[in-house]
Amino acid sequence: MNYAVILAGGVGERFWPASTPEMPKQLLALISDKSMLLETAERLDGVVAADHQYVFTNAALLDAVSAECPAVPAAMLVGEPEGKNTAPAIGLAAGLVAASDSDGVLLALPADHAVANVEAFRESVQTAFQIAAENDVLVLFGVVPDRPEVGYGYVERGSTLGPGAGEGFEVAAFLEKPDAKTARDFHAGGRHYWNSGLFCGQARVFLAEYEKHLPLMHRAIEVAVGDWIDDPVTACERYYATVESTSIDYGIMQKTDRAVVVPAADWGWDDVGSWEALARWVKTTPEGNTQLGDCLLEECRDVIAFCRHGQVAALGVSDCVIVRTEEATLVVSRDMLDKLKPFVRAATTDRPDR
Repeated sequence: MNYAVILAGGVGERFWPASTPEMPKQLLALISDKSMLLETAERLDGVVAADHQYVFTNAALLDAVSAECPAVPAAMLVGEPEGKNTAPAIGLAAGLVAASDSDGVLLALPADHAVANVEAFRESVQTAFQIAAENDVLVLFGVVPDRPEVGYGYVERGSTLGPGAGEGFEVAAFLEKPDAKTARDFHAGGRHYWNSGLFCGQARVFLAEYEKHLPLMHRAIEVAVGDWIDDPVTACERYYATVESTSIDYGIMQKTDRAVVVPAADWGWDDVGSWEALARWVKTTPEGNTQLGDCLLEECRDVIAFCRHGQVAALGVSDCVIVRTEEATLVVSRDMLDKLKPFVRAATTDRPDR
């Protein structure tokens, strides 16, 4: 059977002040009238049944996540007591799947990505499920670039898997975010894809790779799964207190010899990683302005304005992001957005009461 684990534990610091620990990006309706989490769950319709979908999130957000995903059974909602990146969540989900279905195939996907062409997404996922069911491999989805992009990591494809393996290729290399010239070469060459952060494989294959590359985490998974039926909350707390914090990319995918890439064409995919992404998803004015909420922009150019409370009014400014919420207002130059995450941490840590 097909299963999924939706990773909904992030904070979304690059979308501050709209995104906060109490209401993170995945619970916001940023690019449509639905939250990004709900759009992710609905994207799985016809591919993975709702009662086969795990959602891992911060324990404090379980009620909010349940409200966003009413079709997902409460037993499939897992509250993480602390964030420890993606490897612990995917490994635990694989352990839970394998315990109930030895042939189960697991899809792991973030809750805060955007996909314009849902049917193309579903076709790619069905292809990956088939490849994973018939081969002892871990499939990642490589988004076919539609532009030279320096903000994503890349995957280089190698040889085809051979007859009966569908559209999969061996992974030749993982590459970090490139410079502009390298990104142009990747885009022109046709052998490099954006690493989407979506992975698929038989649960037992995931676990075999954890045993090989993250043996301590694998042992912790075994213990947690063994205790799960009696007290899942305590089992989860003990598990997260034990395991290291690492990503599935670094912990497993860049070490395994079972990595396969399926080209994901025509998805219209975006990881919606910062306010800059809104300009790619929301219709802009002839002046290049992007507006969400009650925004008055006069003689402004290339401004991204987001207003959730009151009104944003700007006159004669350009190339900036303006965000207003009930709690805070942000104004930042668009060419400084890559520094927003550390800025937010500094601005919101140990801030004196006002």
